[in-house]
Amino acid sequence: MDDETERKKIGLGYCPAEHFLKFMAQEWMGHIIAALARNGTLRFGQLRRALPGAISARVLSARLKDLESAGYVTRREREGRVRHVEYALTANGHEVDAALARNEAFGVPEVGL
Repeated sequence: MDDETERKKIGLGYCPAEHFLKFMAQEWMGHIIAALARNGTLRFGQLRRALPGAISARVLSARLKDLESAGYVTRREREGRVRHVEYALTANGHEVDAALARNEAFGVPEVGL
């Protein structure tokens, strides 16, 4: 057994929230969650315009796929005269938004950002 596995086994240097924090630290993740929480269900282009700053379609698509895989966002294809896709937060996504809002309320300074 290597040292890292042994440390995790006995709880040294292991934080249960580490995986979640690394996931959410990816660029645009918090902004996407917040935009969907504030605006409800959005189509891809609407979501892209709701974000602060310029995000490429490729990056937005990748982040949405990650959020969907993690269970924070749902993707729904709408059929009609013009087919389009809508995105919305799941219950877990709303919990993440609430957690981010609570953190914002603490006024954590932007140290080294």
